[in-house]
Amino acid sequence: MTIQHLLTPITEIHWLFASDTVRDAFDHLETYELTAAPMLDWSGRYLGTVTEADLRRHLANGEREAALATRLTEIERRARNLPVTIDCDAETLVFHAASHLFVPVVDDCDRLLGIIDRKRITRTLLPTAA
Repeated sequence: MTIQHLLTPITEIHWLFASDTVRDAFDHLETYELTAAPMLDWSGRYLGTVTEADLRRHLANGEREAALATRLTEIERRARNLPVTIDCDAETLVFHAASHLFVPVVDDCDRLLGIIDRKRITRTLLPTAA
């Protein structure tokens, strides 16, 4: 089994743009029933993961309307969801998945190819744990 077999391609996932606002991100996460989403720049480069908890912390620390209008690149993000490449080994993949709901997969230019969700990793690589 390779990373490519586990990958949900970028065309099938929901992500955020770095220029989106906190309000945009809340709407996006609610619409797609997510608690976290990858954040990309306009060239498709993965910049990190934005979590609902990051958004809520930001909102709690400021005036509501101003906080909602803040660009995602300006908020504190605590989760360091580091990406892997398509040639990543299973052990590294499991290590990354232990702390996050999904593992971002990028190409050599850091453009997001897709994600591998922790449930899929658990079911495929650790079938007795599922």
